[in-house]
Amino acid sequence: MFTNDIYIRGKYATYLKYLSQKTEKNDRHEVVAGVFERMIDVYMTGAIVGVLYGLRKEEENTSSVTAKLFADVLVREQDNLKNIFTIVMLIDNSCGLTDDEKIERAFKNPDTPENMKIFNSYVRGGIEWLYEAFTTDATTKDEYIAKIYSVVNDFLEEHNIYL
Repeated sequence: MFTNDIYIRGKYATYLKYLSQKTEKNDRHEVVAGVFERMIDVYMTGAIVGVLYGLRKEEENTSSVTAKLFADVLVREQDNLKNIFTIVMLIDNSCGLTDDEKIERAFKNPDTPENMKIFNSYVRGGIEWLYEAFTTDATTKDEYIAKIYSVVNDFLEEHNIYL
């Protein structure tokens, strides 16, 4: 599980790339893009946000844009990915499973194409939410930074997380 490359396609690939871009500087201005350092961070956070808000999106193949999460990165993050995957499988109610069936799905037989399809649908839903949350009404560098602060702060408050 999480040992092969993962491909994200369509608008979700565009969102994934945008959310993980580095800040670029040139002679005239600074282009601020990217909230996350790496694409894998967007992928994992997307899964968490997707399942927290019950957001699932089907794969999109209307665009040729593709983002690739390399197997070596997935293997390095495998423990985190497996933990997130397990949580998603335990929380997901889309299949009408009992609690015992969810436990079996999460721990005894996790690595199935159907489970990965469910997991990645939450990833896509979360990525879309993150993209919209961080980009809506933000066009300047200052607006973008304020938006990042606002989204993170609102999320922490909503989920009673105090740092």
